[in-house]
Amino acid sequence: MQGLLVIMMALIAGQVTGHPHGAPTTACNTMFPLHKHHPQTSSCPFETRPYQTEIFSNSSVRIALHNLGMLSGSSSGSSSSSENTTDSFKGYMIMAFEVPSENAVALGTFQVSSDSHTINCHGMQQNAATHSSKSHKNIVHLTWTPPEDFEGDVIFKTTYVASKKLFWMNQVSAPVRVRLAPAAVADEESDTDDDNTVLIQNDVFEGKLIEEVAYLESREYISLWAICSLFIVGFTCAVLAKLILAARAKKYSTLESI
Repeated sequence: MQGLLVIMMALIAGQVTGHPHGAPTTACNTMFPLHKHHPQTSSCPFETRPYQTEIFSNSSVRIALHNLGMLSGSSSGSSSSSENTTDSFKGYMIMAFEVPSENAVALGTFQVSSDSHTINCHGMQQNAATHSSKSHKNIVHLTWTPPEDFEGDVIFKTTYVASKKLFWMNQVSAPVRVRLAPAAVADEESDTDDDNTVLIQNDVFEGKLIEEVAYLESREYISLWAICSLFIVGFTCAVLAKLILAARAKKYSTLESI
């Protein structure tokens, strides 16, 4: 019974301290491998290297996670089974962030090989990648695709795990400049032209409306002037008629008195 308990505790400890099938989603915020050890503060022997420094938003960039010795030629490239080896890594987790990356959400999507798989972090799809087995790795290739409407600088942060005791967190790659794809730029310019056309049409309509209002107002003024003129003429005629009648009446009264 005691032996069975020891075996069960060992299995539980292995599940908590090691993730042979990749990082869990609980590591999305910190990229910490949940090992019962502190991360290394020494120089990391592994590198995250994008193959391009500039891409368009409708394209992708290929990335290599590898032992630094593979570039310098100081490593034979063979896998080692030593627990404390730094010639190869067993696990990793990688995400892309916009620069500056403080409090940022992982961007884009990853395409991975058969020895890796993607993770959904921060409510996004396939925006992180991790290992699928604890085999020793000298190099891993991935492909990252930015959001179609994204423009800016991106860095890749990677946590490398050589063993339970040896791991390096948040290793930063060289930046990659993502430029808006020409088609997207053309669409934006087309939208701007359409907006300008609408503004011009609105201006023309407003101009015609002002002219129409001015024309109607002028007609109202003319009509009012005509009415006033008729009123003045009629009033004048009435006064003249009264004066003529009064003069005639006075004349007749004078003749009668004679």
